[in-house]
Amino acid sequence: MKRFSLPLLAAAFLVGCGPSRMPTDYNGAGSAATSTGATDLNLLGSNAAGAAAQAARDGNIPPEAIIATVHFDFDQYTVSAAERAKLDAAAGKAKATKLLIVGYTDQFGTEEYNLGLSDKRAQSTRDYLVKLGCNPADSEVLGLGEQQADKSAAGRQSGAKDRKAVVVDANYFTRGGAPAAPAAPAAGKAAPAPAKAPVSGPAPGPVTAL
Repeated sequence: MKRFSLPLLAAAFLVGCGPSRMPTDYNGAGSAATSTGATDLNLLGSNAAGAAAQAARDGNIPPEAIIATVHFDFDQYTVSAAERAKLDAAAGKAKATKLLIVGYTDQFGTEEYNLGLSDKRAQSTRDYLVKLGCNPADSEVLGLGEQQADKSAAGRQSGAKDRKAVVVDANYFTRGGAPAAPAAPAAGKAAPAPAKAPVSGPAPGPVTAL
């Protein structure tokens, strides 16, 4: 199983060293229950996942690169029936590309615990996509924990939007999805000369022909 790791993830994982509580369904979600939140680096053989992961870390995934977003109940990482329907609908597009699946949590709980929970959410989403026919070799997961959670959330309901996993089309970033560089001038045409700044001072006098 391929997973995605970043130095930031490793550093954040060391912040909370105390004991952490386990999700209420920790032993009931199949292979996702064995996930530890620690992942090994594999870039899908290209820069696709690296660029997608950087966008995720920056909180700047383009909407066009998002294939599906599934949400989770509080302290859970099992994809519910209602949310599985979203993945069912997106399966065709997901099968045709490389994926980065990013897990998130709300702000409640320790940072260490939330990193592990976000990884499990990404893993369970990935597991379901594999059951739908996605190639496991073409997907990776990244858990961001509470890094981008709404810190002003006052309760479970207000933090619901942060409990999610986002399925990202990693190939979006290698087929023109990133900002393009300025176009070069067409062949045979010189690039326009830069405009000259106006020169201050007295106006020149009349020019006498020699």
